[in-house]
Amino acid sequence: MNTEVEEILKGSYDLHVHAAPDRVERRLDALEVARQAYEAEQGGFVLKSHEYPTAPLTYALNRMYPGLKVFGAIALNRSVGGVNPDAVEVAAGLGTKVVWMPTMTADYWLKNLKKGPGLSVFDDNGKLTAETVKVIDIIAKNDMVLASGHISPLEAIAVFEAAKSAGVTRMIATHPANVATVEQQKEMVSLGAYLEYTFLACMPVRQRYTVKELMDAVRWLGLDNCVVTTDFGQWMNPPPAEGMRMAIASLMNQGMSPDELTKLVKTNPARILGED
Repeated sequence: MNTEVEEILKGSYDLHVHAAPDRVERRLDALEVARQAYEAEQGGFVLKSHEYPTAPLTYALNRMYPGLKVFGAIALNRSVGGVNPDAVEVAAGLGTKVVWMPTMTADYWLKNLKKGPGLSVFDDNGKLTAETVKVIDIIAKNDMVLASGHISPLEAIAVFEAAKSAGVTRMIATHPANVATVEQQKEMVSLGAYLEYTFLACMPVRQRYTVKELMDAVRWLGLDNCVVTTDFGQWMNPPPAEGMRMAIASLMNQGMSPDELTKLVKTNPARILGED
């Protein structure tokens, strides 16, 4: 089993990784995360910060670890001016691959925490804001990946509808389990979005579903429509590369085949990133 797990880990892409520097404590810094991914022979990972664009950092990491592909990202929170077309335009010019809609300062997220108000992609009339439409156009023009972040399922569906019309071909519904209904997730898939299931949600401190429930969900929703990521980087969890190994091993232990796992952590993520 260990040999099979290692073979699947090799060449895998983790689309959701956190590292220091950050405003919250992280298990490892970006250099250490990249080194461990390189040593595990992963294909690469997306470096995410809720606070700042990571493309300059990933540029340096890619120079240090040839063969490993580390992708830059930007999350459209207040620290970058919110849903800010200028910030996305600059990020695109720096080679950024993934654009997350608002996450930690999203209105939907903050209201669930009994905080707010936060950022919405809707205007007062319930339509997408002009800034959101501009951001979508920039994503389409630069063949970037659009991720829904922590906006509401209804907002995410509206964003995906507009993005599909604008020609965006790479979209991720950010960890929709226990947030969006099954019907909403299926609608997201119909618009061309992949459903992200994170292994973080199986861990004790953040558990939202069991490993078996993760397996059953992605099988039911369709393996061709889903990806498994770690969303690791928290101080109390294993490093992301080990987290991906744990995810693969845990799902295999539940009965998932190597072919199924390969699709979830290699084939589908590579297609989203344009590495297929």
